[in-house]
Amino acid sequence: MGTFVTAARPGDPTPGDEQTRPSTLIWIDARNAIIARWQDDHVGLVRAESEVPARRRATGHVRHDPSVRHGGGGGSPQNAGEPQRQEHLKRFLTDVELRVAPGDDLLILGSGTVHERLRRQISKSDAHHGRHRRITCEAAAPLTERQLIARLRDFAGQETRRRTIGAYRWSEGAGPQRPRKIKVMSEF
Repeated sequence: MGTFVTAARPGDPTPGDEQTRPSTLIWIDARNAIIARWQDDHVGLVRAESEVPARRRATGHVRHDPSVRHGGGGGSPQNAGEPQRQEHLKRFLTDVELRVAPGDDLLILGSGTVHERLRRQISKSDAHHGRHRRITCEAAAPLTERQLIARLRDFAGQETRRRTIGAYRWSEGAGPQRPRKIKVMSEF
């Protein structure tokens, strides 16, 4: 994912001046999850791949009673492997939940409904264990690693870095400043 890169600007608070609670961002769908953790001005990124089978597509208009099993006879109606898919998804969500530190504030993002299921599962687990933390859940399209780090930085309450070009660069009156680097770890 990345390497350790850190630099401090003049006037930046030294470590220990301000305490921020560790925060974690999770971007998740049924195929994979990206977990980014912000702690002490460092970002750790972890990717988790799922084994959830893809949904089966409908075959179009079928002229039969859906309550009758294939080949006739009674019994429960056939499904398209959905119980197996749900079991795989449940195991994947549990795996992602176990990768999150229990004291971190959470920002959960995703493009489908999987991120909402993860929020419910983590909230239920927190209530069971008597934990209290901020959990925010939002719909979002897939994001790049830099976009994820920027969203996590904003969620953690850190100042967002801005890069400007041209005459706008000098509008602050402080003169040119080198952009601040973040320590990016491949795993946390």
